[in-house]
Amino acid sequence: MKIGLDVDSLTIKSGGIGRYAVNLINHIAKILLNEGQNEIFIFFHHSFDRDLIHKHSHLKFIDKYTNIKSNVLRKGIFLPFSIRRLNIGLFHGLDHIGIPFLYKNKTCKYAVTIHDLIPRIYPSKFTKKHRLVQNTLLPHILRKADKIIVDSNSTKNDIIKFYPRYEDKIKVIYLGVESHFFPRSSQEIEKVLNKYNFNFKYFLFLGTVEPRKNIVRVVEAFIRLKQEENIEHKLVIIGRKGWLYKEILEKISKTPFSHDIVFSDFMIDDDLPFLYSGAEIFLYPSLYEGFGLPVLEAMSCGSPVITSNLSSLPEVAGDAAILVDPMNVEEIVQAMEKLLRNGELRKELKRKSLERAKFFSWEMAAKETLRLYEDILG
Repeated sequence: MKIGLDVDSLTIKSGGIGRYAVNLINHIAKILLNEGQNEIFIFFHHSFDRDLIHKHSHLKFIDKYTNIKSNVLRKGIFLPFSIRRLNIGLFHGLDHIGIPFLYKNKTCKYAVTIHDLIPRIYPSKFTKKHRLVQNTLLPHILRKADKIIVDSNSTKNDIIKFYPRYEDKIKVIYLGVESHFFPRSSQEIEKVLNKYNFNFKYFLFLGTVEPRKNIVRVVEAFIRLKQEENIEHKLVIIGRKGWLYKEILEKISKTPFSHDIVFSDFMIDDDLPFLYSGAEIFLYPSLYEGFGLPVLEAMSCGSPVITSNLSSLPEVAGDAAILVDPMNVEEIVQAMEKLLRNGELRKELKRKSLERAKFFSWEMAAKETLRLYEDILG
């Protein structure tokens, strides 16, 4: 079996989609190469994180057309030539514009992973260019794909709402969590936090700095709690800069207690489990998620989680987190107060979180994806 995988989402500072790409490739490669007689071709672009090449030297990395920065040109026009030349039987795009979409005649079977429909659900949260690209190309992608993989039933329902004709193509395959996400001891936590001068109690938010992540309301809730309870905690925000981030950071800088808000645009991946484990509360009241990987990572580390009651987040968190209306700052404040005052509740959520996290694994995601490949190829 010859499989092509598109990894445009895998860059040096990858977010959730990049994590999906690298973990799926790691586990698919392990399973397929143990079986023998399989070839995996990795198609990447100019800003690709080349650590994957060093880790999987046995995979075939295709660097043709990598310097063409335009997705439309590279995938729409040039990619089919490489697929045909290599005689690939199935090509899987690991994000929403990951497969060739312009040519009428298909060069092989296609699978595509659609992580979310955020530009359709919250168009005002994205730039005009981004909305135009996704909303114009997505119907072509869905039509060309033989199967559509989604991270949650929430995303499946969103696709059905806007593109009902493709319902029969959709398969839900949940994401997993990496093995290094587990609770750490206080001594281990302290050692890592000292690297970042985090010698204080803190609440944590981790995610891309963009409007749909609802960071402004997280900050408002934090300030309300500081004013009402006189707590010593700081708010730590870890996230790369995304769409329309400048306005968010400007608002944060002008708020009371801005000196108690710590922002970093990147953290070493190996340090994240310690950051989650050391947080008094993990805050993630996002307005919309296709899955919500940070929630799963936080739960795997035993961190008490407050997250949104919208989109996929209840699907991921189950009863292992406090769910709030993300538009209601008062609800977020009350949830934080409840967790700070109730030690037994924190212990209960930690127990439930660790149990809930066991339902999600990258190995299972890879096996389900491979079964889907087999279905497509017949």
